[in-house]
Amino acid sequence: MDYTQMIDRLKKAGISFKPGMSRDELDRAESVFNFRFPSEIRQFLFCGVPGGSSFFNFRDVTEKNIKLFSEFQDSIEKSFQFDLENNREEMLELLGEKLGIVQNSEVFDNAVMKYLDQSVRLIPFYAHRYFFDGMDNMPIVSFWQPTDTIFYGGSFENYLEVEFMKKRRILENIPQRMKNTGIWEDLIS
Repeated sequence: MDYTQMIDRLKKAGISFKPGMSRDELDRAESVFNFRFPSEIRQFLFCGVPGGSSFFNFRDVTEKNIKLFSEFQDSIEKSFQFDLENNREEMLELLGEKLGIVQNSEVFDNAVMKYLDQSVRLIPFYAHRYFFDGMDNMPIVSFWQPTDTIFYGGSFENYLEVEFMKKRRILENIPQRMKNTGIWEDLIS
């Protein structure tokens, strides 16, 4: 996809942009934050960096921003712990069979947290929208807590259209593409 055209469309929708990140900046961000951009997001950020406080600033590799990134990761774990305490039956329904545990217990809680730890990480992009660490051509997800996680776009391009241009979600081949995401394959519908 030609992301310069997408950026032009996003500018018309009211999103401001800064110059794109250099390859060195993209590599530095991946190294500092310890993840890999999906190829489409890397290409997008190379063409232009969306501005505004709701977008995660991958160009900023200061200690303060590294801490903010770490807090995003911690918040995901804490939201799983919250759902295990407050939405246990729904969590059991979503994950119990997959984990081979059919009753509420500390064993279930530990199995869920271990499954999360072994799964692909979500990386913040905009507000509570996330992409999958290192996985190309994946859907973008909206994550508040495990029992409230949805696909917000069937692809990165579709996500941008849904989020900023009020287009409709196009979710094609999702089950096949969600393989190898770990816990996310079982949670998101």
